[in-house]
Amino acid sequence: MIIYWTTILNIFIMSDKVKGWNSSDITSPPNFKLQALDMWRLKIEWNINKNKQRIQVYEIQVGRTTNMDIIYSVNVSRGLHAVIWSSQLPLNCVNHAVRIRLITAASTFSSWSPWKTNYGEVSSDEILLFPDDQVLREGSTVMFCCVYPRDTSHISSMFLGNTAYKVINISPRVKAIRVDNLKATNTYGVNFYCDMTSDVAYNFVTFPPEKPQHFRCETADMRNIHCSWEILRAPNLNGSYRRTYTLLISDSRTVSCNFNPPSCGFKVVPHQITYNVTLLVRNSLGRESESDIFNITDRVFPMPQRLEATAGVFDSLVILHLNGSFSGLQLICQIELEPGGTVQELVQDGSDSVQLYLFRLQNLKPSTQFASRGRCAVQGKHWSHWTAQQLFITEPLVTVELWRQIKKHPNRNITLLWKPVSSDPQLYIEAYEVCVSSINPQRSVCMNVTQTQVELNADLHMYDVTVQAVIRTGLSVPSHITIPSAYTEEKAIFASHSVVKRIMGNDEGFQLTWTRDSGATCDYVVEWCILGIEPPCNLQWRKVPTNQTYLQLNAGDFTAGVQYMFKIYGCGADGPRLHEKQTGYLKELRPKQYPTLLSHPDITCSSVNLTWRFNEQDPKHPGFITGYVIRVRSESGSELLSFSESVNDPHSKSLTVSGLQENQPYTFHLAACTSAGCGPESRATFRTRQNYYLLMVKIGVPLLVLLGCCVCLWSYRNIIKGFLEESFSFLHIKAPDLDEDLYKASEKIRRLQIEDCKWCDVEILDIRHTALEKTYLSDAEDQNCALISPEITLSSLIKTSHHLNTDIWTNTGLTNFTYVSSAQPNSLKSKQLTEISSDYVTSVATYAKHGEANQS
Repeated sequence: MIIYWTTILNIFIMSDKVKGWNSSDITSPPNFKLQALDMWRLKIEWNINKNKQRIQVYEIQVGRTTNMDIIYSVNVSRGLHAVIWSSQLPLNCVNHAVRIRLITAASTFSSWSPWKTNYGEVSSDEILLFPDDQVLREGSTVMFCCVYPRDTSHISSMFLGNTAYKVINISPRVKAIRVDNLKATNTYGVNFYCDMTSDVAYNFVTFPPEKPQHFRCETADMRNIHCSWEILRAPNLNGSYRRTYTLLISDSRTVSCNFNPPSCGFKVVPHQITYNVTLLVRNSLGRESESDIFNITDRVFPMPQRLEATAGVFDSLVILHLNGSFSGLQLICQIELEPGGTVQELVQDGSDSVQLYLFRLQNLKPSTQFASRGRCAVQGKHWSHWTAQQLFITEPLVTVELWRQIKKHPNRNITLLWKPVSSDPQLYIEAYEVCVSSINPQRSVCMNVTQTQVELNADLHMYDVTVQAVIRTGLSVPSHITIPSAYTEEKAIFASHSVVKRIMGNDEGFQLTWTRDSGATCDYVVEWCILGIEPPCNLQWRKVPTNQTYLQLNAGDFTAGVQYMFKIYGCGADGPRLHEKQTGYLKELRPKQYPTLLSHPDITCSSVNLTWRFNEQDPKHPGFITGYVIRVRSESGSELLSFSESVNDPHSKSLTVSGLQENQPYTFHLAACTSAGCGPESRATFRTRQNYYLLMVKIGVPLLVLLGCCVCLWSYRNIIKGFLEESFSFLHIKAPDLDEDLYKASEKIRRLQIEDCKWCDVEILDIRHTALEKTYLSDAEDQNCALISPEITLSSLIKTSHHLNTDIWTNTGLTNFTYVSSAQPNSLKSKQLTEISSDYVTSVATYAKHGEANQS
């Protein structure tokens, strides 16, 4: 059964083929047309065979050069009747020919059609370069050729963008290079040349247009619709090669659009609510499109046309101008202020005319730059974009800080002082308007001055003073002060007589504090000035709010070692009144002045009562005087003695230095001190007095002891006399020989050194007692220790010498003596030694300590 049906089918097919073979035109070549669409494309178009063959295939071949080298062959089905062939080599470089034939289903071929040729360029005297001034596709493969006027074979490389490529021989006169994956160029394109001497061809490499991103249309005033979109990759060509954008509105109107920025617009169609808008993008390599369908009432974003700002000192008026056809819509507008981010909002019903939205910005700083911007929305749903920021600067704040200085001597004189305070340091002040008025008598005087102080020859009445600065925009904020009457001023001064408070600054400055003035009705005023300088310093002052009882003053405005007087004034109905006084130093320094020691102190044998002069209240001092330091120095033999005494009361100017030694010189150094240390010293030297009472004791005690011994031994005088005669019987000196013996003994004793004679006694046995000359002591100055030195006669010394300790004589400077009696008790001469009477008995005892060498 299968074989049967197979046989029948083959017979049917064979009969159909036979039918086709019998066609009269099966062997006829198709007739076709050849057309060059551009430098790269050939269009081949032929007539379709009208026979009934169901399967028809056309074979097309493309040949190049005169040799007809086949470079392209393709079979196309019956359904097509035109083919566009694109060449990598520009058609201008060489001839391109095309032929076509028909192929039937029985694999029967018709004859080839004649070659049809598209001729290339031929050079006669210069090199031709192709392509030139063409737009090429990015990433494609393109061949560049050079057509020479004659045959050439020495060309080995050609250049694209200064890069050498290997040459392909197309024909003896045509050379080419092949460039794969072309890169996009800038607006200037890429250069191509055959060699260093040939001309240069410029071509452009770009890419097809991309689909627009975020395409959207909206309206800002209900009169015009604005469409915008985003471009992912910006085009790289300009001029005639640039990309084009076109709006197609509801398939009826077209509008050309801008590329930079990518936007387009058209008029609102009256009473039309729904819009269908299509954006077309084209360039030489292709096209793209994007559509947007919307209801216009959902795309309303009211954009203010203009923003105006009028600034004052502390506020600014900002106006938004809104123009559009917003009838029937509720509009909300906002204004934003920077810095600070403050936002204000207003709501109004829309209209078909210009609308103004007024905003008042308050609590601004003077002389400060601000920026404001605005936006609006329909019914709070869709906010427009912010407007551009509008910059404005508030007006400068100019005030005058007014104060007064009142002097009472010799006459009441008032000096008005002020200083301008402006938020703009560059502000120019033309003058100052000063107005002075009084109630009794009632009068008022105004005047313009350029300086910052005015002297008023005022009487004893109260005055009101107002000062204003004259600036470009008019007058500044007025400053007012009341000058109290002389009577009120005296009462205030009398009431303020209190202790001046001492304060001390630090590295940061002065921190002033004061008690609250319960009667103050306006700001406190703190004034200060340097004390102790000539001429008077520049008076400074500062205002402090009523609820504040402290003030921090910076250290940079003050000098160390200078005393400042601060006066705090309260404020009342009669003007400022003195509340407190404070004085102090930013930093205390050592004193620069030295005290003056008085030259006649009270001196005793053990103390010195010093007194001095010094003005501890002098404001010229670089610090508060806290006391005095006295250093005492003395040289006692080879030892240096030094100690100090302090006086902690700066008002005390005397000190008794006790515990001193008698008859010794002492040097006293006196210096004034502050908390920073002591200053220069004044110096004076004084000697303590001699203690004569002690001297009398030293002399009188041995004499009394000797006298007591004599009294005790008087009853034994005969026994002692006999003992002495027996003991010294070997010494019998005759009276006539006494003078000679005394002389010899005296001479011998005078020649002896202390080392030669440890103990010497010379005695005369024949003793004749004589009366001692009396001496008297008298007090010259001081009954305690000032004593007149006694005069001791020579005869007296002779009588008592053998009863006194030799140390007394040694201390008085008498060591080796020969004692004689004479009719002249006060003096002796050498020539009288031989005439001395032998009736006197003299005993001489000399004792020298070991190590001393004193010779008489």
